[in-house]
Amino acid sequence: MSTSTAMPHEQPSAAPPFQLMAQITAYRTSQCIRVLVELGIPALLVQGAWSLEDLAEKTGTIPGLLDRLLSHLVNEDVIGKDDQGRYVAVPVTRCLVPGHQQSLHDWVACELNPLLWRSWERLTDQLRSGTTAFDLVYGNTFFDWHTRDSAAQKRFDDQMNGASRGIGAVVVQNMQFEQGTKITDVGGGNGSFLAQTLEKNPATEGTLFELPRAVETYDPLFEDMRRQGRASVVTGSFFESVPGGADVYLFSRVFHDFNDQAATTILQNTKDVLVGGERLFLIDMMADSAQSGARGSSQDIFMLTQLGGRERTAKEFSDLLDASGFEILSIRPTASPVSILEFRSTD
Repeated sequence: MSTSTAMPHEQPSAAPPFQLMAQITAYRTSQCIRVLVELGIPALLVQGAWSLEDLAEKTGTIPGLLDRLLSHLVNEDVIGKDDQGRYVAVPVTRCLVPGHQQSLHDWVACELNPLLWRSWERLTDQLRSGTTAFDLVYGNTFFDWHTRDSAAQKRFDDQMNGASRGIGAVVVQNMQFEQGTKITDVGGGNGSFLAQTLEKNPATEGTLFELPRAVETYDPLFEDMRRQGRASVVTGSFFESVPGGADVYLFSRVFHDFNDQAATTILQNTKDVLVGGERLFLIDMMADSAQSGARGSSQDIFMLTQLGGRERTAKEFSDLLDASGFEILSIRPTASPVSILEFRSTD
């Protein structure tokens, strides 16, 4: 009788308890990465190798304690160590440096900040009460809080700007508009996605519709478009009204911020200003797409706790639009986590 044994090159799957342990304790590494970014260590390591003593002196930390944090991040392949015992950058390290093409520095600074981190403590209460965890902790909704907290607004803008630039660079390649087209980006944040759209489509004009901001700063490319006279800002709440007069309306990663009732209000306010012939585009993740998977469900639970929103499947978007008097014309996947859904009024 023969027994089957694993080949030397095969890695056996982790037994269920050990797989679960890794998932339970993942937050430890997340917090170590947050501290690494706060101390500015990734930017130092990409310049060259550093001894523990020099890093501790540079960051104002205690060498023995810093060494324990850095050693864990070496084991997690976030940073490296050379033959002389100095800490060095590895490819992942560069993604934690501000300004890098694929930097997640601002993502770490926003998502792992205590402001958002504390919301998770009230998730059980949210499941029982239906009130968003962020609201339970702070007594304000996510966006209301950010209109009053300039530091939080900046962290959120920086995070969204990085995501918008990466996603937008892919999405705008699939969106072409004729010269003279007037585009309104509804809930477009600091204008980064609208600016990319205008840059891709010469001789078009754009309006950014967004809440008044605690800090009146916008994406540099968008500001350039404003100086050229191609872009403008209209402030207000899409829960009250949406500006009319556009040929194209963009909703880039807007609806996942809200539950169906709130999303319906936005759609109805948009429908009120349509005169016929407008093109409407919804740029968002499709929760049932091939690209979604665990990343999609992780994003969904984040939207649940922080904003009371949700990620939706293509059918859920279809049902939402149908209930407000719209129909889907097409859904185009992109080489990014989002798809481009074009829709129109059925009236």
